[in-house]
Amino acid sequence: MVFGRYVGAMESFHFEGVEILPGTGAEVSLPLGDGPAGNPRSIPVYIIHGKNPGPVLALTAGIHGDELNGVSVVHHLIHGDDHIADTEDDAIAKEKLSGTLICVPVVNIEGMLLEQRAAPDNKDINRLFPGKENGNQSQRIAYALFERVVKYSDYLIDLHSAPHSRTNLPHVRANFDDKDCMKLARAFGTQIILHSVGPKGSLRRTAVSEGIPTILLEAGTAHRFEMDAVYCGIEGVLNVMGKLGMIERKNRLPAVRLLVRKSKWARAESGGLLYALVQAGDHVVKGQKIALVTDPL
Repeated sequence: MVFGRYVGAMESFHFEGVEILPGTGAEVSLPLGDGPAGNPRSIPVYIIHGKNPGPVLALTAGIHGDELNGVSVVHHLIHGDDHIADTEDDAIAKEKLSGTLICVPVVNIEGMLLEQRAAPDNKDINRLFPGKENGNQSQRIAYALFERVVKYSDYLIDLHSAPHSRTNLPHVRANFDDKDCMKLARAFGTQIILHSVGPKGSLRRTAVSEGIPTILLEAGTAHRFEMDAVYCGIEGVLNVMGKLGMIERKNRLPAVRLLVRKSKWARAESGGLLYALVQAGDHVVKGQKIALVTDPL
């Protein structure tokens, strides 16, 4: 996979039997088969197809149902801040777009409705890629997403937040040993880029193994929309689109960037209530007190 210019006339984009003409957009259903009650299940996919030739970039969010910031990132990119598509505040102008943007705002819809990380069968979808066509409920979701969205993409950005009771300073995770992944990660524009190939069965790791450069954004916490994290995600995606030549944009990059090869958890040495003495993103030095643990009673 290379970063370069695409030439030739733009053709229609075909997805699940729907023809999307150059310079238009469409909402298409990605079928998942029947659910436990025998009802047909599907995931909404929004496609913005530009008038000019270019790459196919996929955005996925809500693989974990309680992680909402990425869902809002995709929503704002499609509809703008007024939450209405095809108005003046839209972040992406179809008639000026080069290439195609495939947006999956919520992969794990039922998990989101249940306000839980896992799918209703209590499986973590992000450990089951590339999935199974006739597997369990989560495996079928992973299979449909991977076979009919990811494999048709040139690049992929997967949007996440921290699990419940944690928060993540916005940062990108990428495989430092894959040069195209690193180009995406640098273009995104977070202050911190963390080296990670991803867990076995994760979307990012599986996509990269298929030759699709992929990065993951971690931003904020679960069960809420945090607009600082959301706007970080919006700016990052637009930066990547600018780098890929999909839109005209002067990238907005941080003055200082930290590339992190290794990371680890700092575990409390005793139980109790923890009061943080530093904020996420603060620089600390060896031996500095970062938190106070007190007896809750």
